[in-house]
Amino acid sequence: MKKVLLGTFSLIAIAGCSYNVPSSTPFFSSLPEGVTLLEEVKPSKDKVVIPYTKYQLENGLTVILSPDDSDPLVHVDVTYHVGSAREEIGKSGFAHFFEHMMFQGSENVGDQQHFKIITEAGGSLNGTTNRDRTNYFETVPSNQLEKMLWLESDRMGFLLDAVSQKKFEVQRGTVKNERAQSYENRPYGLMWERMGEALYPEGHPYSWQPIGYVEDLDRVDVNDLKAFFLRWYGPNNAVLTIGGDIDVDDTLEWVNKYFGPIPQGPEVKAAEKQPAVLTEDKYITLEDNIRQPMVLVGWPTTYRGEETQASLNALSNVLGSGTNSYLYQNLVKTQKAVSAGSFHDCAELACTMYVYAMGNSGEKGDLTVLNKELMDTLEQFSKEGVEQERLDQITGMAEANAVFALQSVKGKVSQLASNQTFYGQPDRIESQLDQ
Repeated sequence: MKKVLLGTFSLIAIAGCSYNVPSSTPFFSSLPEGVTLLEEVKPSKDKVVIPYTKYQLENGLTVILSPDDSDPLVHVDVTYHVGSAREEIGKSGFAHFFEHMMFQGSENVGDQQHFKIITEAGGSLNGTTNRDRTNYFETVPSNQLEKMLWLESDRMGFLLDAVSQKKFEVQRGTVKNERAQSYENRPYGLMWERMGEALYPEGHPYSWQPIGYVEDLDRVDVNDLKAFFLRWYGPNNAVLTIGGDIDVDDTLEWVNKYFGPIPQGPEVKAAEKQPAVLTEDKYITLEDNIRQPMVLVGWPTTYRGEETQASLNALSNVLGSGTNSYLYQNLVKTQKAVSAGSFHDCAELACTMYVYAMGNSGEKGDLTVLNKELMDTLEQFSKEGVEQERLDQITGMAEANAVFALQSVKGKVSQLASNQTFYGQPDRIESQLDQ
């Protein structure tokens, strides 16, 4: 039985081409009734942009279209601005639980038919949940687009009648099994849950994990889940993003036809930024059935999109990314650790800077020594800093990653959907690169 030492410490401070289209524009009247054009971004020779047009339906649904005829495919993404951070105390895991339920059929789609319809059409699909949002997406041949819009609209507007106690119990068991596999029965699996509980005060929306606690999952019933859907799954809390080989006029007609009649949900206000604040150092010892012990240290930093985030991301790269990083040179290359690194985990309400080191098995895996080596490395950085050449490499990597993310329709649609959800600005590539 080895130990994982988890430390949470006080903050160390280290250092588009678009235009709005008014309703008086001549072609505005050609839009389907109930659809408003909000913004259009065109291709630019001077900047890296993802061309798109942004619309809004009368029920509040935001729609983003990004034509790309390079392949006869379309990617559809529906992002709901709800994750585990919107859950109530004692009802953790609802956002992730509901992601499962959204694939169990709706009023006009049979149980498990969502998968069958899309795969038989030659497409792929999935859904994901994190602390701040839940998204559902599919990539299909372009001639299947209307069917995909019908499917997504049916579970947005006509899901509750298909949610039964039996389906609820089946998926509750599935989620609990998923937690057992990913947390209780996986080496280091409970590490992030313990860190969240230590970093954030009780009741903070990031103090629990999206998977939730078993006791909360056991406590709730199907009516609790239905109430969660009615509160957060309205069209006014969603972004529908469609990219690929599309006809804009036809797509808008279909969107309005299938999504337009869905009633607007309750008002959803922006969540308040809540970076963690620690007044003292905290230490946690977590025993696990592992051979390599690990030290993980976290510092509260800022929140996603705050102006210093790019600098903190760069700091993380300097400390622990690649073979020329401080942690690799000091700990791995010298064989004091099996692996070591750093990353800046950033979310909508709060971010955390982490450094870690995995020790050798046996007596060589003394966590006290390993923790000291980590702290000595940070002290070395504070004195020596970083050379401009290394910063230029990091900047080049950021630029390359921005370009690589544009290689697929899915990559572009995912960026547009995420940026609209969190910033109200679908394309942020240039501003991110400027930072």
